[in-house]
Amino acid sequence: MQKQILLMSVLLLMVVSFASGHLIDEKLENFQYNAELVSVAPIVDGYLDDPVWEDVLPAKLKQEIITGQEWHDSYDFTGSFKAVWRSGFLYIAIKIQDDQFEKHQSKLFREDQLILHVDEYHYQGKDDMLRYEIPVGVEESALKSSLTSVAWANDGQTCELRFRLGDVASKGNTIGFGIAYDDIDNGQLQNRIAWAPYDYMQENQNLPDLVFTARINPNAQQKLIRWGQIKRLY
Repeated sequence: MQKQILLMSVLLLMVVSFASGHLIDEKLENFQYNAELVSVAPIVDGYLDDPVWEDVLPAKLKQEIITGQEWHDSYDFTGSFKAVWRSGFLYIAIKIQDDQFEKHQSKLFREDQLILHVDEYHYQGKDDMLRYEIPVGVEESALKSSLTSVAWANDGQTCELRFRLGDVASKGNTIGFGIAYDDIDNGQLQNRIAWAPYDYMQENQNLPDLVFTARINPNAQQKLIRWGQIKRLY
């Protein structure tokens, strides 16, 4: 009986971990984020007020790349992201708290910026062609390849991105995905805080998984449709 209870407890923990959107084991295996299919795509305006974001679990940026240590929330920096998909597009919502934003500098390396890697076929790893550098507050000039929309709001504290992935964005498919933030203070890189563990951010390493999943709640569909229609009027 005790063995059965123990087995059920282990299975329950596994289910809860998987449902949370990302999981890590001691060997850094199966590290992934589950992007859910949504009934109505969010409006990419930088404001995270679309109903689709309400029920999406966030993943924290909590790996300090420079030191290789875990990053703990502080007044200096706190960051997280969420992801959903719809009709061949991947949508990313990012929330940042930084004690000192460095924006609109003459040189890119002196600006706070997001760094993303999106490997549609999950075989090229950290290839520069798959790297997106997005300075805080920069929108149109950050667009390239599959990144079709960037929008910032709330003085750089929230951001929304849209990637056109076509048939790759389908239930059960997996892509390589990484996200980090360069925290610049007084013109110098102070921290690079990432979602993935340190080992994944090394050169020539594969990226963590982003899995396209589908579990739409029909009861919320009408609410989402109405919100999308209302927001498009503005």
